[in-house]
Amino acid sequence: MLYHFQILDSEGVRRDVESLRLPNLDAVWERIASIASARDAEGRQIRVTNEAGGIVVLVGVCTARRLQKLRAA
Repeated sequence: MLYHFQILDSEGVRRDVESLRLPNLDAVWERIASIASARDAEGRQIRVTNEAGGIVVLVGVCTARRLQKLRAA
């Protein structure tokens, strides 16, 4: 499935958009973890939409980092 990853700043403005064809939600969360680990991501949100434009994931960077640590444990 094709997923669109968007980085939103504190005002909700899109700062970056990337589209990837990924096999499942585990792969989506791996990409979210990679985005969240970027230095300039602090204070931002990651929004992932599907091909139809529906929101699949909307998560703050700090929460994404915390979830990644929990998934790794």
